[in-house]
Amino acid sequence: MKITVIGGGPVGLTYCALLQQGGHSVRLWSQTHPDGLNQRFDGTFSGDHVIPGAGSLEDAVKDTDVVLLARCAQGMQDVLDRLAPILDGQTVIFSAELSFGSIYLAHALMRSQARAGIVSWSTTVATAQRRDGIVRVGTVRDVIDMAVSGGMDAEDGLRLCQALFGDRFRLKTSPALIGMSNLNPPIHLANSLANLTRIERAEDWENYQCITPVVGRMIEALDTERLALAGRFGFEVRDVFDHYMMTFPGIRRGSVSEMAQQVYERAPGTMGPRSLETRYITEDVPFGLIPLCELGRRCGVPMPLHEAAIGTLSTYLGRDFRAQNGMLETVVAELQGLLGAATS
Repeated sequence: MKITVIGGGPVGLTYCALLQQGGHSVRLWSQTHPDGLNQRFDGTFSGDHVIPGAGSLEDAVKDTDVVLLARCAQGMQDVLDRLAPILDGQTVIFSAELSFGSIYLAHALMRSQARAGIVSWSTTVATAQRRDGIVRVGTVRDVIDMAVSGGMDAEDGLRLCQALFGDRFRLKTSPALIGMSNLNPPIHLANSLANLTRIERAEDWENYQCITPVVGRMIEALDTERLALAGRFGFEVRDVFDHYMMTFPGIRRGSVSEMAQQVYERAPGTMGPRSLETRYITEDVPFGLIPLCELGRRCGVPMPLHEAAIGTLSTYLGRDFRAQNGMLETVVAELQGLLGAATS
């Protein structure tokens, strides 16, 4: 198949390499790497991959079967607004669903009278970090929840994802459910708050080792609020304990902190962020957590820990994170309509 990966970060580059290994024709559309690049990988797999560039966004979409979105959340709205009018039957995959981007795209497609299949993943196929020019590939996940929309048949969407990345996908009913299944934002919020001075001072620190018992307790409490919001929609989403068990096969079940320490002991080297511009903050707060808080306020589901943690982080950094998400009003209105249909 012909696949265009949008986004030249570590995960997007890892997708290019994995797809090439699977025999697919891959191009990268990235403002950072407009002409493509030769990228070295190590970790779960190693070697050099020549990744061709896709030229303009129009060229990237015109002659492709699948558009795989691995772009940073800050630029997602602009890309979706530009994509919607030029799509013509391709499948767009969101990796991973953040700020209910698939719902925003469906709305944009309706305005543009264009068509595309839409697939939402609850998390990324792989974890990856870039250091000293090398992409270090961490975990390649065994199980990923997914949902299909945009008029695409669910089984067709499942077969497509399996053809791209193997038999690791579990079909769910709704992209809204998938959007509420992303555990990375609350985990990153709790760990970032507890280690904020380390991030600010650009210290080297192990991500999973620093999910200590107090951080783990906060993650578990945040998860309780998220589960209550999903329940208001009638969604059964996995909890943070199942998330760890699915992401890291072979670890023993325990508290979040206990499981995180097992991950660290088994494979140290997944380092925490070293800049306040980390995606743990700049992406996960405005695009991962604020939509949940806004939905909770409108639907009568209190999320006091989320609100307090976001408010605390906003004060530390002097930022209005809510104002940074231009998709917020559209997706929350669509989700309110979904809730009304589900409870009427």
